[in-house]
Order: sequence, then structure tokens, then C-alpha cells
Amino acid sequence: MLIRDVSRAGHELSRAEVDDLTGGHSLRAILAHRVRTEVAAHNRAPTRLFTGLVQPVDAVRYRAGSRLPRPRPLDAERCVQAVEEAAAAGVLRVRIDGGDPTVDLDRIIEVEGVGELTVVLERPVVAEV
Repeated sequence: MLIRDVSRAGHELSRAEVDDLTGGHSLRAILAHRVRTEVAAHNRAPTRLFTGLVQPVDAVRYRAGSRLPRPRPLDAERCVQAVEEAAAAGVLRVRIDGGDPTVDLDRIIEVEGVGELTVVLERPVVAEV
């Protein structure tokens, strides 16, 4: 399943493929899985560039990701928490196959029946990691 991140104006910011989930999952679980996967990939060989849904608080956002002041590992659970807080605040909404946006992260979807999730961001999701 493709997950695209877009600005509220519709500009694509990034994209990620989530291929290792099957069955029914909440949007919360899908986004948490995505974020943990992105952080784990970064933490295997930390660089100054982090490509993911969440922007570390001390990083500068670029088209290719977030540029950190120095290479370092990130905390996946703090990133997941930032996503949940952003949804609760209405900063992050999710469209399922182009439908109406939702902030209900407990909504269950059948992964095999979804072609694309679009994460609409009012502003960047920032975390102290």
C-alpha cells in the first residue's frame, strides 16, 4: 500500500510503501508501523538526512527529508506519539483512496482493499527525538 504525505495545498512531500501488513488494521497501527520502519531504517546507519513522516525538532525540512545538525539515532516511540498528537490536534488527517479526510486513527481498514492512503498535513509533524 502506498502512503503519500501531502501539504494542505496538495503538494506531495514524501511517500512510503507499506507492503508487510495484511488484514484489518487501525490507521493508528498502520501509521505507527510506517514510522517505526522509517526510524529503524535510519537508525541502522544514521546520517544527517532523515526521510520520514515526522520531522525531528532540531532538523530543517527539505524536499528530500529532514536535515539533522549531526547524524544520530532517533526515538521511534516519540515519533509515533507525535503522529498521534498531530491527529488529535487536527494537524494530520488521512484520506483513504481519495475519500474524505479523517482524524479517527482507530478506524479499521482492510489493507488489501486499499490502494493508497494520503496523509494531509496542515503543518509538519515535529517530535523531540
